[in-house]
Amino acid sequence: MKHLVLSFFLFPLIALGQFDPAGGKAGSKAVHRDNSSISYWGDSLVIQRGPMQIGDSSGKLASTGTANDGIGKADNYPVSLGDGGSATYYFKEGIRDITGPDFVVFENGFSWIGGYFLELAFVEVSSNGTDFIRFPAISVADTASQIENLSYMECEWYHNLAGKHQAPYGTPFDLNELKDSSKLDVQNIHYIRVVDVVGSIDKKYANRDSKNNIINDPWPTNFEPGGFDLDAVGVIKFALSEHEQIVNIRLIVGNLVLANGAIRLTETVETLTIIDALGKTVLHKNGIINEINAPSSVGYFTVVIQKNNHIYTEKICVISE
Repeated sequence: MKHLVLSFFLFPLIALGQFDPAGGKAGSKAVHRDNSSISYWGDSLVIQRGPMQIGDSSGKLASTGTANDGIGKADNYPVSLGDGGSATYYFKEGIRDITGPDFVVFENGFSWIGGYFLELAFVEVSSNGTDFIRFPAISVADTASQIENLSYMECEWYHNLAGKHQAPYGTPFDLNELKDSSKLDVQNIHYIRVVDVVGSIDKKYANRDSKNNIINDPWPTNFEPGGFDLDAVGVIKFALSEHEQIVNIRLIVGNLVLANGAIRLTETVETLTIIDALGKTVLHKNGIINEINAPSSVGYFTVVIQKNNHIYTEKICVISE
């Protein structure tokens, strides 16, 4: 019994979490797949499969899914890359650096035994399709023992690694971090490459982060859906914090509104969207709008308004009577 009690207290301390937590938790930077800030989804993709298990003489490659499964909106039907495999997206409409994150990568990780099951990947971008620059990834996951398939993990152990957030949340990336790269124009990105992290702590196969730390994630995953499971890449069209000139929303009382009460605007607008605290769109309306019913549930919401081809936002709090 003493051994069981000791294990209980030591288990969560395997690694010190330093980065933002899982999607849906306070302080998380994860982006929900239904977030209206995502403008368009990757629609052109080339897959380079890796082996189900690096070092296996059989050479069998991961085989779950096809390139089509990595195209379009995140839907939890991914394509598996295998150990060290990669996927390269081409975006005809270039991606530019805006305030905050610029694109989001989605995997199919999930909560598990009090933590999470996560599979990780490096992310690289290119303006010309030849020179790819990698985001500086960091891992503080303990490397004393191998994280095995379906082992306990925490999102706080990783930074700038795709897959650190569980579905239906994605991991955001900010091009501003790469603005000093001489071979990159962060206002004209056309390629995004996702490269599976071989999570082995064996130095013969290990991948290392930007600080030369070995990255520990589930390994081996010697089966068809092995390696990083790429669901989608979404491009963010505007930063909510970027639009400080907000359309004046005259609520019933300040920024408070009764459930199902009226949200009245001082000006008519063309589009109005209401997003809940988890990033899910709960209402969307087009047309000539100057009044609309508030959500029926209580809580904090973001109202996104389009007027004269400009996007504006306002926070509201819905309360009960």
